[in-house]
This record gives sequence, C-alpha cells and structure tokens, in this order.
Amino acid sequence: MTTNPFTEDPTVHATFAAGEWRANGRNLTTTGVTAAQQQLAGQIEQIRGRRELSAEAKRIAIARVYREARDSITAMRQEAEEQVRGERTKLHRKLFGYEGEADVQTVIARRDAADRASKLDDPHAAETALRKAEMHGDTHMAQAIAAHAQEQAWGTVLDTYVSSRPEAAATAEALHALPNPDDGMWRMEQAMTYSVMQPTELDGMPDYSVNALAASDLDVA
Repeated sequence: MTTNPFTEDPTVHATFAAGEWRANGRNLTTTGVTAAQQQLAGQIEQIRGRRELSAEAKRIAIARVYREARDSITAMRQEAEEQVRGERTKLHRKLFGYEGEADVQTVIARRDAADRASKLDDPHAAETALRKAEMHGDTHMAQAIAAHAQEQAWGTVLDTYVSSRPEAAATAEALHALPNPDDGMWRMEQAMTYSVMQPTELDGMPDYSVNALAASDLDVA
C-alpha cells in the first residue's frame, strides 16, 4: 500500500481502493490557514526587529496582528463547518425524499412517520418495520425509518433501504463519506487544524485579554 497523501490534512477522509488513495466527500483545504499562519509569523518577526518600539509597544502590535490572524482562521473554520453541514443537509434531503416543496398533507404524513420511526430502538425492529412499509407502499414511513437508521448508524437497515433504490446508492455513499460536524473527534481535529500558536510575548493570555491589549489607544504605526 502506498503512503496516504492526505495525512497532513485531518479534514480529509481518505480510503485506499483500486491501487490508489482517494479523498472522500468534500476536500476541505487548509491552504488559507497555512497562509494566515505564515503571514502572522512574518509580521511578528518584523515587529520584533523594530528597535524604535518599546517592549510594551511591541506587545500591543503583536496582539493586534495575532488577533487578526486568529479571527481570520476562526472564520475559516466556521465556513468549513457550514459547508459540511450544508452538504449533509442537501444529501440527506435527497436520500430520504425531502426535496422540493410539500403540501400540508405531505408535511403531516412525514411528521407522523418520523415520530413513529423515532420510537424504533434497535436495528432488527427497524429493518422489520422498513420491510413492512415497503411491502405496503408506505413511502413516507420507509423514508422516515431509513433516516432514523442513518442517525443511529444502523448500516444494515440503510443498506436495505438503498438496495431497492439503486439511484440512491451514490447519494448514500456521498453522505457517509462526509464527516459528522457533531462528532467529538472531528471537532477536535478541526480545532487543531484551524488554530494559530500564540506568540510568547502574549504569555498565554486568554482571548479577552488579548483583545483588550490589542484595543489599546497606543498608536503603533
């Protein structure tokens, strides 16, 4: 097996197939983070080299450029998460039949089906209920059970649902490939990826203290 070329970016979920590594789902680039970190490093180095500034003036100037980089990277992280959530919502609606506008009766039927499906507490019962819904042509119930199974990570139930809908297979695979923004491990990886190291001059100050220092009235050109 060759080396995974995506290991440096924890936001990419990659699999090895047919002799090559492939990035699944949306490839969330961190190029912007790297650029912001490099720009900050250059700015800090420049500030440190300015002999005409006092130590306090340097701290203030560094706090300002650090705050700017931190806020920029935080915004990148939020944008990346919103992209994932938006893509997951789109695929979820497509896979479980919630695309387009629905009339009042359809909305009521879907809510009732979702309520009944949510009471299924194990995959065996869910699969039995799914087969019955399919047998009776109850599309809304089948979709609700499959959606519930997807939330519970009941793969066999979802496979049963997809098996009778070949056109849904690609959508199911795409949804599975995307990270879950509510997963603790993924959020930890995101926090590590979209982070910026605080300069030593700031002594590990909390964000609110950095913001206060950066907001100083001292004019540092």
